[in-house]
Amino acid sequence: MGVAMRELSSRPGRASLTRRRFGDEVEQGLLEVQALIEDTVARHRNFVSRAAVVTSVPPDEAELSAEAARLIGRTRRRLEVVLASDVPRAKGIYKALGEMLGACGDAVTVRLLCVPETLDREFVREQLDAGRHLEVRTCQLPWMETVLVDNQVVLACADLVTGSRQAAVIQDVSVIRTMHNLFAGVWRRAVPVEGQFEFGSRARAEFARRILDRLNAGVTDEVAARDLSVSVRTYRRYVAEIMEMLGANSRFQAGARAAELGLLTVGQPPRPARRTA
Repeated sequence: MGVAMRELSSRPGRASLTRRRFGDEVEQGLLEVQALIEDTVARHRNFVSRAAVVTSVPPDEAELSAEAARLIGRTRRRLEVVLASDVPRAKGIYKALGEMLGACGDAVTVRLLCVPETLDREFVREQLDAGRHLEVRTCQLPWMETVLVDNQVVLACADLVTGSRQAAVIQDVSVIRTMHNLFAGVWRRAVPVEGQFEFGSRARAEFARRILDRLNAGVTDEVAARDLSVSVRTYRRYVAEIMEMLGANSRFQAGARAAELGLLTVGQPPRPARRTA
């Protein structure tokens, strides 16, 4: 494992990926999405027609999952997905994506933007190995889920400023254009999964993940080494190599960057912020 890490840590540009940040521009864009959904649904609430441009969707698990799967299944050319919801909902989206990509092959291009908690690395690896046109990036986002199909229809679900949750299927051209532009803006600033850290074999990657989990949890070297069945000296050597790869100057910083990049085990609690005097 040490050799693989040293080789990877020497590659240029790896650490720079961890330094990408989201500023006021992105936050404002997300607020625009929330306001856009609320305003669009309100404007078309009483519009009844077979060709209605807005259809409200009850924001419960079953309804949202069914609608998302239906829209994903009708994709023919291009699909853009924001998956910043919760892990159980993400599983349904990944299932629908897998079925659609399996049926359409390389005819469809998919761009998936997710938070670290909803990133399924195994799914990404399987699809890329199968030659699918899939790009995945991660970033920190508030609760949100959107499915944009062929630039023609979008399923948007977000927590509104009022505290409620709104979901709708929208076919309004101006709304779709705005959603696409906002997606593109966040996408440019997000971290590409394929550009993130690879630790070699799956066994090595899993071992590195376990080390990062312990760094994030703030356990002592002695406890971590015992958990991993290695000597304290060996554990510290691995930690030093991982910190170098992440471009981290401290263990606390390494844990934080690992969380930002989605390198921690799903469900791993975040390490409490250090107190300042």
